[in-house]
Amino acid sequence: MKRREFFQAIVLIFAILLLNGCAPAVELPPGPTPAPSLSVAQPGYITGVVHLSAPPTPHMVIYAVDPTSGLWAFTETQATDGEASFTLTVPPGSYQVFAFAADSGAYTGYTLDGTTLAFVIVAENQTISNIVVSPPGQWACGSMFGVPASPDGRFTAFSVATDCPAASEEALMNQKPTTILDGGRIQFQPYTESWFTSGQLSVNQAIRFVLSAGKGQRMNVNLNTEPLSVSMPYVSLYIVGADGTVLTQGPNLVWSGILNARQDYFIEVQSLSQQPIGYTVEVNIPAGVSAVAPSNLPYVPVSVEVCGILQDIAANAIALAFSMEPSGNFMDSITGESGKGCILTAMATGMKFSNPASVRATLVEAFLGWTEQTNYQADGPMGSTTAMTRDMGLLLITVDWIPSPDANCPSDQPISACNLAPEQKLYTVQISAAQK
Repeated sequence: MKRREFFQAIVLIFAILLLNGCAPAVELPPGPTPAPSLSVAQPGYITGVVHLSAPPTPHMVIYAVDPTSGLWAFTETQATDGEASFTLTVPPGSYQVFAFAADSGAYTGYTLDGTTLAFVIVAENQTISNIVVSPPGQWACGSMFGVPASPDGRFTAFSVATDCPAASEEALMNQKPTTILDGGRIQFQPYTESWFTSGQLSVNQAIRFVLSAGKGQRMNVNLNTEPLSVSMPYVSLYIVGADGTVLTQGPNLVWSGILNARQDYFIEVQSLSQQPIGYTVEVNIPAGVSAVAPSNLPYVPVSVEVCGILQDIAANAIALAFSMEPSGNFMDSITGESGKGCILTAMATGMKFSNPASVRATLVEAFLGWTEQTNYQADGPMGSTTAMTRDMGLLLITVDWIPSPDANCPSDQPISACNLAPEQKLYTVQISAAQK
């Protein structure tokens, strides 16, 4: 066979194999392995202001630290005559926010109770606004709260005193006034459920009021002071029945409970301050007998999903972002029962809200399916509170405000006498949800 005919035969055989699907597999040279598709979490944002006790605010370094995951972020602000605004970009997580003055090391922190750093919970693409990072209050034992060391090693930790005798509530409760003023008998106006009065106490002075109430009635006592008792207690509330039963004593501002006897009750406001202190005391006794009975079961948080729904409802109702603490301390102010609950918190100024009661009413209207319990309701010039129930769930709503540090309200006059601009009223809105 000629060479040309041989090659033609080979080509013909190969074509037949292709037509019959019998062509051998052709191995391609190995290539790079495609990278796996990863779902990257989108960051969230924390915005707010930072300041020291008095202006100006120096160059500050602000940190957000998640103690559980170890994630952290920081930003720096330039020196300014007033508050300094900041924005922190963080992965989703639960953060404590605190700051240090770059030159002096003076520190500030974000707190809700004045004694511990609060948590700011940030989800993907979520912005948590109005976080105020401010310095700790001071009293006989020093600072009211401390902060951890900065995660980059630039600043050391600060702690609070634990062995100071003045720090114990027992020492405060045992501090007796030398002068007790007679506030007279409390008389409710017809068809009303509340009574209030304002005044001023000098150093080592107290004032005592008396009222008659019946067994099974709910009594709520709310006390406000000027200056505000935020970083330290300025007054002690002492309530005792004519039979000697002590309902409350100590540096607290609120008491609520069911009376166990028909008799006179004495409500005493005692000054703990070393300067004149203004006060407003309000007593509320709702009509009827309370049917609330405590149980032996502690409160537990609602699920994170339910808490998220409540967070969205509240945010849409008052157009304000709420931080979430899934399991914070929870207490039923009526029964005294405690446990853990989901805590939602938002902050704003009087530029956004006209008064606490209107904010509370808006939130009550927004929580459809929940029933308001008016025996929890209490209103004052600087705060408003109520509660709602649904099945075994209890929802507490509190709205209050304090003057900004630059307001300089006189301590010898009630807060109503202080000419505050709307932006000088610093609002805190807190919603707590728990269930049995």
